[in-house]
Amino acid sequence: MDRIVSGGDTAPEKAKGGVQSVEIAGTILDVLIQADGPLKLAEISAQVGMPSAKVHRYLVSMIRIGLALQSKETSKYDLGPAAFQLGIKGFARFQPLKVAEQMLNDMVEMVGETAALAVWTEKGPTMIRVIEARHDFATTIAPTHHCPLTFSATGLLFSSFEDSARSDPLIERELEQNRNSGRSNAPKDRGSLAEAITETRNQGYAVMSNGGGDGFGAVSAPIFDVSGRLCMALTLFGRTDRVDARPDGTLARIVLRTAEKVSSAFGYKV
Repeated sequence: MDRIVSGGDTAPEKAKGGVQSVEIAGTILDVLIQADGPLKLAEISAQVGMPSAKVHRYLVSMIRIGLALQSKETSKYDLGPAAFQLGIKGFARFQPLKVAEQMLNDMVEMVGETAALAVWTEKGPTMIRVIEARHDFATTIAPTHHCPLTFSATGLLFSSFEDSARSDPLIERELEQNRNSGRSNAPKDRGSLAEAITETRNQGYAVMSNGGGDGFGAVSAPIFDVSGRLCMALTLFGRTDRVDARPDGTLARIVLRTAEKVSSAFGYKV
C-alpha cells in the first residue's frame, strides 16, 4: 500500500532537513481526505500501517490544531475546521476556480442579484464564495453558510446529484426536523422530496421559491469535474419579488449556461 509508513520515530534514510513526524501526520491527513466519511481509529491505522496507539497520539495533536476532529457520538475521526480552511484557501488558488469567480461576477453584473459557489462538506452543501449584488436590496449570506438539503435550491441540487451515501443521513435528519417544526413549504417525507429530485434531475438544475418560508427565490445549477462528478453548485438568489425562480424562466437558462461554462473550465465534456 503506497501510504504505509514506518511505525518508528526514525527512518533508515531521512531526506535532508525533513521531519518524519510531519510526514506521518500528512499521511494520516491524506487518509481522512480520501475517505468518503468519518473513519474508525482501526481503519486509519490499517491504511497507514501503524499501531493504533501511535496513530491515536498523532490524531490528538491534529485535533488540537484543527486538522482533525472526533465525533463524541461515534468516536470516529474526520477532517477538522483547519483542514476545511486549507481546502478553501487552496481551492481559491486553483486556476479554474478563478475562472469560475470571474464568470460568477459577470453573472451578478448581468442579473443584478447575489450569486455563490457551494461544495459538499460533512455538514452538507457549504458556500465557499459569495459575490453580492451592488444595490440596497441585495441578498447577503456568509461564506461557509450551510444550505438546507430539502428546501433550498443549492441543497436540492446536492440531494439530486451528490452520492446518496453522503447525503442520505443528513436528508433523513432534515426531513424529521421539517416534520417536527411544521416548517412551511418544505418536504416532510421521502415521497415529496423524491418528486422534487426527479424534476431537478430531468431539467438539470434546481429551482426554489420561498423554501421553508424564507422569502427568497433561487436557481442552482451543477458544476461537474473532468470525471463527470458533481464538484460544486452555482446558485443565484434574491428576494422572491426580485428573482424569477421558474424552471422555464430566463434566469434558469442564464444560471445553467454559466454553470456549463465553468464545468468546461474544469475539464468536463458533455
